[in-house]
Amino acid sequence: MRNTIIVSILLFIAVVVASVFYFGDLNKEEKKSVKPINYLPSDTYLITSFVNDATTDNIFKDFEIFEAVLGHSFQDQLSQLKQQLLRNKDIASYLTDQEMFVSFHPEKEGIATLFSIPTTEKIDKETISEILPKLGTDYQVQQQDTLGMHLFSYKPEKSDSTFYVSYLDDIFFATFSKELLLKTLDKKLAKFDDKQVEFFNKNNSRNAPFTVYLAHQNLPAIVDKFRRNKPGDFIRQFINIKGQTAWNINYKQDALMLSGESELEETKGQYIALFANQRKTTQKLYNYFPSNSAMFIEYSYSDAKVWQNDLKAWHALSEDSKQLEGQTKEIEKNRSDLLATFQAAMGGDFAVVEQNNSDYLGFISIQDSSKFLDVLSDVAESVGDSTYRFRYSNIPYRFYGEGLKAFSRPYFKRIDGVIVMANHQSTLQEYAQKWRRKDLLIGTLGFKNYEKIQGNEANVTVFLNTKNASSFLTNNLETQYSKNFRNNKEFGLQEFYSWSLQLTGNSGNFLSRLYAIYKSKNTLGATPEWTYSMGSRLITGPFVFEHSDTSQFIFAQEQDHTVHAVHPSGKKLWTTLFAGRIVGKVQQLQDRSLLAVTDRRRLYRFDSNGKTLSGFSTSIKDEPVSHPTYVDWAGQQMLLIPGKNRVMAYDMEGGPIEGWDNVQVEGEILGPVQFHDNKAIVTTSYGRVYFFDAGGSKLQEIDVPGDINFVSNVGIVVRENQTLYYATDDIGDVYRMTADGQSSKVFEGRWNNKYTADFENVIGTSAPELIVLDGPQLQVYQLGDSLQRVFEHTFTQDVENRPYYFASGSGGLMSLGIAAQGTNLIYLFAENGTLVDGFPLEAQPHFYYGKINYNSSNYLICTRRDFKLYAYRH
Repeated sequence: MRNTIIVSILLFIAVVVASVFYFGDLNKEEKKSVKPINYLPSDTYLITSFVNDATTDNIFKDFEIFEAVLGHSFQDQLSQLKQQLLRNKDIASYLTDQEMFVSFHPEKEGIATLFSIPTTEKIDKETISEILPKLGTDYQVQQQDTLGMHLFSYKPEKSDSTFYVSYLDDIFFATFSKELLLKTLDKKLAKFDDKQVEFFNKNNSRNAPFTVYLAHQNLPAIVDKFRRNKPGDFIRQFINIKGQTAWNINYKQDALMLSGESELEETKGQYIALFANQRKTTQKLYNYFPSNSAMFIEYSYSDAKVWQNDLKAWHALSEDSKQLEGQTKEIEKNRSDLLATFQAAMGGDFAVVEQNNSDYLGFISIQDSSKFLDVLSDVAESVGDSTYRFRYSNIPYRFYGEGLKAFSRPYFKRIDGVIVMANHQSTLQEYAQKWRRKDLLIGTLGFKNYEKIQGNEANVTVFLNTKNASSFLTNNLETQYSKNFRNNKEFGLQEFYSWSLQLTGNSGNFLSRLYAIYKSKNTLGATPEWTYSMGSRLITGPFVFEHSDTSQFIFAQEQDHTVHAVHPSGKKLWTTLFAGRIVGKVQQLQDRSLLAVTDRRRLYRFDSNGKTLSGFSTSIKDEPVSHPTYVDWAGQQMLLIPGKNRVMAYDMEGGPIEGWDNVQVEGEILGPVQFHDNKAIVTTSYGRVYFFDAGGSKLQEIDVPGDINFVSNVGIVVRENQTLYYATDDIGDVYRMTADGQSSKVFEGRWNNKYTADFENVIGTSAPELIVLDGPQLQVYQLGDSLQRVFEHTFTQDVENRPYYFASGSGGLMSLGIAAQGTNLIYLFAENGTLVDGFPLEAQPHFYYGKINYNSSNYLICTRRDFKLYAYRH
């Protein structure tokens, strides 16, 4: 397919965007005329205009995308030029409240940039001759007349570049290219026509920081400038349509976003123009694309009748029309309704994907499964393993045109309501394996960030993944641009995750949007404030505890059971080795001592400096299933530790407490011992809830009738002076129990038998919610006489880790965290169920989010594959 030249055009536009703001802070308040456009040569690649006010300058002053695209050296050169020439006090008064244009033009070597600025009033020739030589004290200034044009040149002492300035018809024109300047000033040379100038005027938004104009007739020349070889068939879908486009920018620190209108002319025979007569639809096929997708184009139409008529007219103008007509007659000899039935069975969403190994995949939605099955054996032959091959060539091309022309007689599989095609059976088999593993594009961090910014409602979506397409780019870009792409020291082009273009039909024209997603150094997870090295992977924590009156510390345990205490600055406080892995949470008491139990049946109590307290560590009778519960009960402080089917109690010196020696229950204990209403509460897998007094005697037992198997500890809700207990069973039913032992089923969840359930307050109400992780789906319910779903989220893979909960404000409110280990992504949810800004991001399971010192801002503490703790300020 080799369609990667599209990204070259997008990168070029990014250069335009970046260049503008190095010259854009002349404190203008409103836009004036677009008079300079009338002077620009007709072969101008791109034009931009912008508002020069303090707000705009402040927004973009730290826009990293500029430096990533322009390069460090060119950025410094532009900044110096701006300071010494364009912002010179002798000329600034003539430029107040004016609109500035930056345009890009072809040259034999590279691309030339032209700056055009109208003046507030006419400046006479004598004044010009007096002012311009004074600009830039660090430049060698010369005046010259060429072909009747009066030019001023500015050359730095230690540079071969010369900047040229001229003044004509109340407009300053400035550029590094003398040839371009003379071409612009020559009124006899071809300029933009009146219709294009009118379009530029119409779309010159006052509310946008800047606007980009593109004349379509010059797209082929742009492609030739950037690409080594001639563009392929897919590129020609986009570059041969006449017309013009105007985009306005929407600011975001880590993305370039341009949106506007594309006006079309001379669309006859142009494939992409067929979608201009459609309305936007919801595109969903990208959910099936593999993670190694380098580029995809997804197409969709809303009106099948209009599409079929327009496609038929398009086919009639193609070289293949007679061949298709002849094939139609042959096919209908065997079954007259075959083509019509197949067309009715297929949907209006289709796509082509180029993978990073250059293999293609095609996707078509199925609209009517029964009709599809009706014609399947007639339109295709089985080749085994639920794989088919079309009996006739060009079937995808017949019904979908140029977009699927790459698939002459492909193999295909049916997956859900989609057929997936490939030219080679092995390619299809490899995709099927990726699908089973859920090794998909939507499961990657970059694509999730892309989805946050760009919606999926359009008619044509072009997407390029910079990393997956890197070899294509380096091999297909012209030598200099290929070098720039590979030069990570000077440029940051590889820090762009993706480039994409969306087109939406608009009564014969397009609404168009261009997006570039950038990995900013300020993005959460990009630049750590500090790192701390461990010897193996993290298995417990991190937690944050008080160290002294003035400082807190981070606590974590690695795989070899070493425990680390880390200062908020990232420095080591102390380390020690525990016997076994810490089970459940580590807790801190009011005296700042910490409690923990391990799977080697050890109970620890130690101070914030790592020193164990008298009597600890001590052996406990059974292996714990969760962490200790500290209670101050009837004048006695005790630690209640759940074993598999017994409760153990120890005093604050590590000794066993009399009366609790033989406290056993039926079934396996689920979670920690809870303490409420002066009772210790234990939930077991046999559908029972036990209540004990301070002496270890059983006060009450709730046994839900029937063969019930609980999978969660109880959630305790106090409402109107009544205590209610909620629990879930292994088939997804939720039960509500009262203190007098009555129980009732309040919800039938029907979740998978491996689901997990917790009760925590994550939405800021007065009671906990039920949090369910069922394979790839997270669901949060509010508890009551019935359950009401508050929010849900679906991950791309099953989540096996239990959720994480982090204190968030007062009232026991917790932030909900998820680590999806299959994708190495971590998530943090806000109270309303939306993802906290910056999430998800790449990290290993086990993380912490919140303050790490008394007056610190929020931090993310997480790990990567290199066995380090990373601290990111957020």
